[in-house]
Formats: sequence, C-alpha cells, structure tokens
Amino acid sequence: MNHSILHKLIVVISLFASSNIAAQVGEPNLKWGHPTQQELQMTNYSPDPNADAVVLCKTTDVQYVITKDVLQVRYDVKGRIKILKPEGSQHANVDIYYTVNDGVEGNREEVTCAKGATYNLVNGTLEKSEVTSNMISTHKALDPKQKVMTILFPDAKAGSVIEYEYSILSDLYREVKDWEAQCEMPVAYTKYDVTIPEWFGFYVQTIGNEYNNSHISQQRTTKRPIYVIETSGAEYECLGVNFEFEGRKLTPLKNEPLIFSPKVYAQRVIIDINTETLPRHTKHQYAMTWSEIDQHLLKHNNFGKLLNSNPLKKEMKKAGIAQIKDEDEKIMATVKLLRQHVKWNGKYELYGTSPSQAVKTGRGSNTDINFMLIAMLNDAGINAYPAVLCPRNIDIIDENHPTMKNLTSTIVVIDRGDRFQVFDGSVENATIDILPTTFLVGKARVIKKDNSNPWINLEDRGIEITTHKITGDIDQNGKLSATCLSTYHSKAAELMRKAIKSSGDECPNNKLQSSTITIHDYKSQGVDNVETPVTEIVNFSSQLNCNEGAITLPQLIVPFIDEKLFKSDVRYSPIEFPTKVNETIDISLNIPDGWEVADVPAPISLNTSDKTIMMSITPSTTGNSVKVSTQLSINRLVFSKQDYKGIKNLMERITKQSKEPFIIKQKI
Repeated sequence: MNHSILHKLIVVISLFASSNIAAQVGEPNLKWGHPTQQELQMTNYSPDPNADAVVLCKTTDVQYVITKDVLQVRYDVKGRIKILKPEGSQHANVDIYYTVNDGVEGNREEVTCAKGATYNLVNGTLEKSEVTSNMISTHKALDPKQKVMTILFPDAKAGSVIEYEYSILSDLYREVKDWEAQCEMPVAYTKYDVTIPEWFGFYVQTIGNEYNNSHISQQRTTKRPIYVIETSGAEYECLGVNFEFEGRKLTPLKNEPLIFSPKVYAQRVIIDINTETLPRHTKHQYAMTWSEIDQHLLKHNNFGKLLNSNPLKKEMKKAGIAQIKDEDEKIMATVKLLRQHVKWNGKYELYGTSPSQAVKTGRGSNTDINFMLIAMLNDAGINAYPAVLCPRNIDIIDENHPTMKNLTSTIVVIDRGDRFQVFDGSVENATIDILPTTFLVGKARVIKKDNSNPWINLEDRGIEITTHKITGDIDQNGKLSATCLSTYHSKAAELMRKAIKSSGDECPNNKLQSSTITIHDYKSQGVDNVETPVTEIVNFSSQLNCNEGAITLPQLIVPFIDEKLFKSDVRYSPIEFPTKVNETIDISLNIPDGWEVADVPAPISLNTSDKTIMMSITPSTTGNSVKVSTQLSINRLVFSKQDYKGIKNLMERITKQSKEPFIIKQKI
C-alpha cells in the first residue's frame, strides 16, 4: 500500500454530533465491572432528555490472531447501558449476530466469553445480578447464513446499569466487520480500535449521518512486531497498522416514518481488504476497481456463465416470438412467457442458480428470473444486460469506493438504443419499467464487456401517477352522496393491484378509509391486465355539518396527505419517500336548489425552494356547484434531516388549508 495513503488513513478520529447537543460532563468510565455512583444514580441523559436508555460506553477491539496455524479475526466487545425509564427495560438484552455458513470449516464464526451482569442500588447498597448460562440462548437469524446469540439481563429495571462483554472469533479474515457507532439508543461514548497486519492492502471509509465536525486529532503507526509465526522452524514478524475511532454524544437510530432503514445512514467505519500477501504465499489481489468487479461477475459460474442459459428456447419458438416485428410487443411477449413458467419465490439474490431447475420447479429468486429473461431477450435479438445494485433498505453504493460488500441483487437492463428499460423478477403486478420501491436507487451498475457508461439512475422507474375525480350532490340536510373515480398508472397501478388482490371484497383506497365516510359500492378494473391502468369506482356518502341553515363543506373530502407522517417535531434520519408522486384530486359537487355559497376558501400554492415538492389547492364556484382542483408532485426521493422542518411546515400548511370549508347557506 502507498505510504502516503497509509499516512492519511492511520488516524484517530473523533465523531461529534451536531452543535446543538449539550456537552457530556466527564470522561467515560472504562473500568469494567465497576459502574460509578454517578452512573448508578443517573436519572436523565442531558443530550437526549426523552431517552429511556443510553449506551454509556461501548468499546470494540479488533485484531488478527493465529489459532492452530489458522489466521482469524477476533472481535472483543464490551458495553455498559443505563436504563433510565421503565420503557428502557426493552434494552435489557443484547443480540450478537454471527456467521455460521452451515458450519463449513474455514468460513464461520464462533461467539466466546459471553457474559454480563445487572447492577442496582437498593437502599444505597450496590447489588449485582450476574447473567447465568440459562439466560443466554441461540436461535436462527433471518439471514440463513447467520445465527443470533441473545443475552438476557436479570433484575433489569429503571435505574439499572447493565454490562456485557463477548468475543467473536472469525474465520472470515478477508472481511472485517463494519463498525456501527450508533444504535437505537443514544450513545454517550464509543470507541473502535482495529489493527490490520501489513500482509493486507485495504482502504478505510467513514460514513454516516452524524459525521459533521470530524477532524484528525492524532496520527501514528505501530512500529513493533505484533505477530510471530513459526512454521518449520522459520519465524516471521509482522507489523500492524492501527486505527482508533471515537464517537461521543451520538443520536439514536429511530424507526421514523418515511425511512426504509435508519441503519443505512448510521455512523459507520468500513474497512475493505483488497490485497493479500501472506508469508510463503503469492500475492492475491481482490477486485480493486469497478471494472475488475465487472470482470469477476462476468466470469462467475453463478452470474456471467448463466446469462446465456435459456431453458425456454422451444417455448419461444412455439410462441413465434422471433417473428414479432414490434420490439415493445416482442419484449412483453417474452416477459409473459417467462412469467407463465417461473414465479418469484420471495427471495432477492445477487447470484443465480440452475435455470432449468427453476423452470422445473416453477419457482426462482428475482435474479434467477432476471438471468433467464436476459438470455431469452438476447435470443430474440434484443440486447439485455444485468445490473447490480444495493437496495435502499440495506446500504448506498459509493462510486468512489469499489466493493462487492453491498451488492446484493440484480435487475435486467434492456438496451433500446437511445434509452433503456428495466425489469425485475420480483415485480409480478406490472409491466416492465416498474421496480420495487427499495430498488429505486440513484446508482446501479450495468455489468457487460467494454462498459463505457456503467452507471444508471433508477429513481424514475417507479412513479406513482394517480387521479381522483369526485362528483356528487349535497342535499338540504347536508348529506353528501358522491362517486370517486380513481385511475392508477405506473407504480401506483402495481401497488393498487397488490392491495386489491389482498383485500378481497373490501375497498383498499386508503383515502376513503374514514369514520366520516360510508362506502356503499366498490368496483375495480384492470387488475389482471398489467398493461392497462387500474381504475376504481367507489360510491360513498358522508354527513356534513349542517347547523342553523348553513352547511360546512371541507375543501377536501378525502385527505391530501397522511398527517401522521410529519407529527414529530424532531427528525433523526433523512426523509425517504418511497416513490416519486404525481397526484391530482378534482372535486365537483352540486349544492341544493335554493342554496348559495356564502364563503369560498382562499387558494394556496406551496413548494420547496428547489420545487421538488409542489402542492396546490384551488377552490372555485360555478353556477350551482363547488369545485376544487388539487395537485401534489414529489420529484425527489431523499431529503436530509435538516430539510425536515421546512417540509413539515409545508405539509402542515397544506393540511390546515385543506380543512378550510366552503360555507353554503340558504338563499334569503
């Protein structure tokens, strides 16, 4: 590794939260097994007064070790948590995730030395309750390659301090685990100490939502030999490159509305190893550039080698797909044929499996289906390629740091000359160019030979386009009888098809789910034809406020936005809209004969400074009817948490205005 690069990387970095967080008094207590009187008596964490628990201190030490001539990585973790409120007792357990890989030797991890204790002050006396073996359990994780060890702490309650420690011994020496500084609790202090042998080339990356005022506070390299290996009487010394990172007063990760996973934006340190030169071994270089990653995937038996495997050639010939002249028709005919033979099994994968086996069982992962479609389209004379990506709920691809760590799935990219179209095997209720919401990422990488323009933006491949037309009549008693005709296009059509299929005979239109609205009849069309919009016809009624010869009619009978999304005054994470949106609501209602509109609300039009969110409500009267024209467009998916207050204010103003009523009175 270049010495100037090493010099920049060998750092001690302090991570600070935003300047409006109060300073934490005192230095952390690093004497394990001895909580201080201040920690035991603590009732409130000043940087986050609403916190029900806080991580007082957590340290993670990572080093390489030799065990029976086998190179491994050992992670030593120690932590101390203060439970501040009764609700904080939910944090009185620690989950330890580790890799098992079906127990394959040389490719697994083991948790050792797991222990813990709860400390309580009882009548001024310190009582310690130790974790016993029956309080430690192991069970399967959602990822079949992993397990979870859970430590339960006895006698944990408001006021308790809990401590734990454990080690993970990992065979996966080429894959240093990411250090996650943040968690669901605020973190008063955390430290990461990692030493990488000089046998490895690597890069270090710090990312995260809290990384505001980081600075280099110290530089050093380890100059002493830290490893001695004896093999056939020979002795090898190895220098280690050491890094230390500190985090103080970090905010918690919250499960807030409009966020796929707060962990994506958490403060993290990533170490990616890209070369390996072990004693008495030749140098091994892993993919260091995106082009090398491309070539690795194209040569892989379960990736590039599957792109020409088409087990449905006979079926394509029988269907006459090669003779279809129109390319759009040919593409859709190929997609339909594939969908007839293979259904999605609910799994997202980076690598494929046997195409013939998927056809035989009728089930496959999204990538199994994607690879088959690529082969089928290429056989039909249409250029198609795979693209790799990281879903929004897992991580974000950094173009400047090539790595396969966060490449977890694929899509199909169809080359149409001046444009491209996309497809994913997990999408079953739409035509092409509609992707899952988690796949609407800013960067995906096309994998093909001689790739001159590999990066593509997928954020527009799932726009919700919806129109609602409400017409009806208001009688003299204020009863509204109306019909809502809704038309769903693009991503909105796919989502509505899913909702209709899962709702049975119930109306899935959430805009009409209100205690003030009674639904009398519901019909839908286009549910089974993915090439057409979905339409709904809903007949409903609602009793308006009618008092002393005046009827009060809110501008919007159905809500424009969900008020719960922007209820909180504080935002911890960026705002992630699931899709871009283009929605209109047009209302036309007849008022009773002999009545007139005495008061018409003022129109309102609001937008963000960059006009990526625009909303308007325009009320009017025409003859014996009232009309309202509304429009909402969201043309950006991700906003920073600093944008939250402005967007919240915009949404509150439009919601308030939507409730401003028409006043309808009897003519005198």
